[in-house]
Amino acid sequence: MRRFRSFPTLLVVLAVIPGCRTTRPFDRSTEPGGTPLSETTSGGLVLTGQALSADPGLSVLDVIRRAMPQFSVTGYTDNHCPMVELRGKDSLAGNSDPDVYVDGTRTIDTCPLVTLQASMVGRLEIFPSGVTSRAGYPSRGHGVIMIFLQRADSSGGR
Repeated sequence: MRRFRSFPTLLVVLAVIPGCRTTRPFDRSTEPGGTPLSETTSGGLVLTGQALSADPGLSVLDVIRRAMPQFSVTGYTDNHCPMVELRGKDSLAGNSDPDVYVDGTRTIDTCPLVTLQASMVGRLEIFPSGVTSRAGYPSRGHGVIMIFLQRADSSGGR
């Protein structure tokens, strides 16, 4: 008996669906997917061009400090790498450093932030939430910093 009750409903649905068609294409300009990525994507900050090359004496760390007021350096390790906090301290004894990637390779510490000049960088992406919009980078609770160096054969970042 149930099978016969659902059969008339199915016929009604099949009769209504063709009437929902439209001849106009969907206008994607009003939704987020229809616009180019902004400078702040996935809660992160993306720096390119003039923001990186304005002062040749600045390190990547200096540029991040200028662009993100909530960014803090809490000290330096024995090998002079900055101890960085993007989101705050996790615990008293733990390390709260974000993961740092240079051209897709994860570094063992935050030293590239002070050893690389910002003018050598084509694109800098900082994700305090630790979730990136790029595939292939795992999420990290303390944040992710991605540095893409300029190439001699290109005009900038990726």
